[in-house]
Amino acid sequence: MLMPKRVKYRKQMRGRMKGMAQRGAEVHFGDFGLQALEPGWVSARQIEAARRAILFEVGGGLPEEAAKEALRLASYKLSIKSKIVPRYGIVGGEK
Repeated sequence: MLMPKRVKYRKQMRGRMKGMAQRGAEVHFGDFGLQALEPGWVSARQIEAARRAILFEVGGGLPEEAAKEALRLASYKLSIKSKIVPRYGIVGGEK
């Protein structure tokens, strides 16, 4: 987990989450991805745990069932609801 060794103020204001995502909501690099369905804070520990179970985007010739299973396992590690989405133009895992 990336964290600075020293900071002037230990606790920082988080601000407010509002509105829909402006960009970054499409799958670009893999065939399937994990998309958040609600706003919420995701901790560094959750991201690392989900990364180890394969998170965000999956591709590279992996069968559709295996990719969906890996993303399903990763979604359990997060504190927010999420869904598995295919890349635009892929129907049933075919390119």
